[in-house]
Amino acid sequence: MKKIGIKPSELKKVSLYTKELRKCINKSKQIGLEKALKEWSEEIKKRRLVWFEQHKNSLNLQGTEVRKGFQLVIIEYMGIDPKEVSIVEETDKKITYRGCNFCPYLEAIKKLKMDSRVICNQVTEAPIQSLLDAINPHLRFSRNYKKIRPYAKYCEETIELID
Repeated sequence: MKKIGIKPSELKKVSLYTKELRKCINKSKQIGLEKALKEWSEEIKKRRLVWFEQHKNSLNLQGTEVRKGFQLVIIEYMGIDPKEVSIVEETDKKITYRGCNFCPYLEAIKKLKMDSRVICNQVTEAPIQSLLDAINPHLRFSRNYKKIRPYAKYCEETIELID
């Protein structure tokens, strides 16, 4: 895995996500953290599905279903350079990868002294799953919370094809 320079668009996202997370924290004082995080997750999911609808006809996803899911989420949507992601296992039914890419969510989480294991689990998993569902409802996303930044050097995630 190789770290690539930070794009200006990614730096803008840090500011946006910090603002959204701060809003979520403030809202949690009224409705509880779990509900506030779920609402933020739904907003992110809507943005991702709008993006998908705008780009679905221009996507050139190739390979197995799990490879297509990986390409959609990591390369097409997140715009991560493949050099920043190490594939540690790949079969027709499963792809596990480790990313050390710049992550605007992680930067916002660190800035506000939150726990990435909580925020990433409750906020970002459902939006990733929604993108996968858009191309194949049998694809499942999971994240290894024992191997997640800043507690590890990388984030380890898996996309599986479920029968």
